[in-house]
Amino acid sequence: MSLLLIVLLPFIGALLPALMIRAGRNACATGTFVTTLLAFVGLMSHAPALFRGEVIHAGWEWLPGLGLNVNFFLDGLGFFFAGLILGIGMLIIVYARYYLSKDDPMGSFYTYLLLFQGAMVGIVLSDNILLLLIFWELTSLSSFLLIGYWKHLPEGRQGARMALTVTGGGGLAMIAGMLILGDIAGSYDLTVILQSSEEIQASPYYLAALVLILVGCFTKSAQFPFHFWLPHAMAAPTPVSAYLHSATMVKAGLFLMARLWPVLSGTDEWFYIVATTGLVTMLLGAFIALFKDDLKGLLAYSTVSHLGLVTMLFGFGTPMAATAAVFHILNHATFKAALFMNAGIVDHEAGTRDIRRLGGLMNLMPVTATLAMIASASMAGLPLLNGFLSKEMMLHEAANTEWAGQGWVLASVATLAACFSVAYSFRYVAHVFWGKVRDDYPHRPHDPPVGMWLPPAVLVALVILIGLFPDTLAGPIVALVSRAVTGGQVLDYHLAQWHGFTAALGMSVIAIGVGTLMIRAYPKVRALWQAGPHPQAKRVFDELIAAIVGLAQGITHGLHNGSMQRYLALMLAAMLLVGFAVFHGSSHALGERV
Repeated sequence: MSLLLIVLLPFIGALLPALMIRAGRNACATGTFVTTLLAFVGLMSHAPALFRGEVIHAGWEWLPGLGLNVNFFLDGLGFFFAGLILGIGMLIIVYARYYLSKDDPMGSFYTYLLLFQGAMVGIVLSDNILLLLIFWELTSLSSFLLIGYWKHLPEGRQGARMALTVTGGGGLAMIAGMLILGDIAGSYDLTVILQSSEEIQASPYYLAALVLILVGCFTKSAQFPFHFWLPHAMAAPTPVSAYLHSATMVKAGLFLMARLWPVLSGTDEWFYIVATTGLVTMLLGAFIALFKDDLKGLLAYSTVSHLGLVTMLFGFGTPMAATAAVFHILNHATFKAALFMNAGIVDHEAGTRDIRRLGGLMNLMPVTATLAMIASASMAGLPLLNGFLSKEMMLHEAANTEWAGQGWVLASVATLAACFSVAYSFRYVAHVFWGKVRDDYPHRPHDPPVGMWLPPAVLVALVILIGLFPDTLAGPIVALVSRAVTGGQVLDYHLAQWHGFTAALGMSVIAIGVGTLMIRAYPKVRALWQAGPHPQAKRVFDELIAAIVGLAQGITHGLHNGSMQRYLALMLAAMLLVGFAVFHGSSHALGERV
């Protein structure tokens, strides 16, 4: 199947739900699933060529004079991300069929989902940065529709506006950075840009391009100080949260950092901006997650933390750290999508996501509880599961990387974040599924239909299998992706549960021990947290938006006051300024020719 068809299939399929809605919910879901399956099969048909070391290209001229061509290419990195987008997308489609109520407009939901899916696939397969930017902005628009899907909820509308404002603003900065990057390289084609590392890093505009591009990446992937939009996006239906915030939208920024890693990394500017941002985000997200009482809120901040972990690893700038980042992207997508769907099941059956109103569900929902315990254990980084493997790699890289000449900084902060990760993972399980059965549920909870628990069960099975057989199941794909990220470097490493008594193992033991103690003493820990200040990023955002609106209104009232004389004066002044600029530029150019 051609790359163009793989990208177009979700957009074509987006027409089907609206056409099939009268045929019923099952027909609508089936059409969406088959569309995604066809794109997934088409993607997998290129796997043999990729593992032979080939890179697949496809392209058509569109506006060659502007450098905008419809060029796609498929390498290990694009294959990996497209596989996550389409593979987890199929599970979400099945889950949503049973999660959404009969009153929810199923057709529009699946239409928005396929539009978003197509935009994400377009991002990861684009070989032209201008084309990539078009898909990038389309993800912001389609995610706005998905997050605000429940239009009757004020928090849903607010979360959608916040996500669009933050990611859209970051996208504007990234457009400028990409244009600078293309100008330095002399081409807007990624395959050319990726071969221009020396020219780009030697350019006086390198830092400007780097900062602008990273603003776009950080806003999309909810990095500090832009992290606040993601928890507010939890007002979306759970299938949206499970899809956008585990394997797709928030990973777009990580994808772009990985794609441009051979070109932008390796400098002090890259290290201190990217690694420091990731480190702060990882610690802040893990800390806040521990005190969230809403299940999806806890998972949202844990997602922020894990995104920071991956960002930090990319920031280290070493091939092994980039490989660890790739591996954790895979592992995080599996256990986090499973946990989001699990939280949706709890909310669906128990009537609440508030941890303070939950407890004892292990006795009433044994299948759901078992899936939650395994996925949470992986999120905590416990042995024998896939999360343990990439967490060990992260701790090893942190222990062997210096920050400002100090070797202890990254290692200690990473260990502290791991402690919080263990604590909030245990809290998710202990305070929801263990303990006595509560008698104040709206109705008696029970395990959901198989269509709801099967999708997270598939992901939990991967959590276990990758944990037990990492080198066999994950090794080939991680190697394929790492070669694409690092520019073809072949690394000597081995994915395994046991590497002997290492510093990373000691850091893991400390994290598990301290995290367990935090939960045992949780009331005291929470009291300390409540006694401290709680700055609200949302309040800052609201005040900033209000200030912008007020400024715009002031300018409008100042310019449009009904005075014809003022209008004519402003028009004349504008014409004089433009004329002077044109004349000055023309005179300068003529002088250069003489």
